[in-house]
Amino acid sequence: MFARIFIILFILLLGSIIWWPGLADHTSFNRHAEIQIDDTSQKLESFLSLADVELSSLRDSVSSALSKVTGGAYLPEAANLDAEHEAPMESFFNRLWSSPYFMALKAMLELSMIRAVLALIWFAALCPILLTVVFDAWVVRRLKYESFASHHPTLYQTALSAPPVLLTCAFTVMLIPFAIPVWVSMVFYAAFLLSIHVIVSNFHRFG
Repeated sequence: MFARIFIILFILLLGSIIWWPGLADHTSFNRHAEIQIDDTSQKLESFLSLADVELSSLRDSVSSALSKVTGGAYLPEAANLDAEHEAPMESFFNRLWSSPYFMALKAMLELSMIRAVLALIWFAALCPILLTVVFDAWVVRRLKYESFASHHPTLYQTALSAPPVLLTCAFTVMLIPFAIPVWVSMVFYAAFLLSIHVIVSNFHRFG
């Protein structure tokens, strides 16, 4: 069952990659990337009580890295390259990324990468608190309920299948050219940590 759900979500992910660049232009994706960076920077300053959280160069770094991978910055700087052989490929990528659809596609990929980096930053910032909560819950479960708790193999299998399903859902949401509410991210974090908690606390029974 979970394999079918994962396949459906994977198809949804591929469909989103094809659909959103045709619905929104590249300026929309770029605007949401800037809003996401500014909002995260302000929240991190407040949360970590830091004088300055520098994320302004994140978009340029992601754009540069993606350009190198996708050929947007073709012709490497090696001096011994034959420019005549490289010119047709450079021309191909120039024509490819000059298309409005592929410009939007590239901007969408940049937005998803920026959101992924910001999600990792938030996870690192919240990790001590969240791991403490999970560890405390695990200790209480082991001390109070282990002797009397009933076995839940179905719950364990559900938790075991949850991380790839949640990550696929997260990647799909990251492609959306709209603002993502904070509570959506918190739900993903909570569900992911809950699944990890169930896997760790029941691994000795069903693993």
